[in-house]
Amino acid sequence: MSNAPFDHRLVIERLTVAVPALREIGTAADLRAVKQLRDFPTPAAYVLLAEESGEPRPAGNNSGPARQRVGALFGVVLAVRSYRYDQLADAADDLQSILDQVRGALVGWAPSLPLARGTQFVTGKVLDSDDTTLLWGEIYSTQHSIGREQ
Repeated sequence: MSNAPFDHRLVIERLTVAVPALREIGTAADLRAVKQLRDFPTPAAYVLLAEESGEPRPAGNNSGPARQRVGALFGVVLAVRSYRYDQLADAADDLQSILDQVRGALVGWAPSLPLARGTQFVTGKVLDSDDTTLLWGEIYSTQHSIGREQ
């Protein structure tokens, strides 16, 4: 069994298959490499591991496998652009379609990890914008487990 943190590459694989409209799907390093909003390839998504927290085992339950459930939060940052009228409102319109596809791919999806549960949406908001480019960030939660079988 693995004791590794949640593997955000599973989310990248899921989005690659389920949202072919995305021109780029990257990691936190790819997101940091973009210096200006206008330089984002759009539409694009960047997946980041946000946080993990272990759930303590119930008291007196020390027999059997030593598995611990771990809640995992991960982020998805979307970059969209509109060339139609050079207005941010149109970029927000473009976000609707991509966001619908991303949420459809992730909400309810259970990663192929021990004791994984279906992914749930937590929150989303505008992270940055200019006249034509919009960065939208969302947080999702899921669960997996770490520890040993015996």
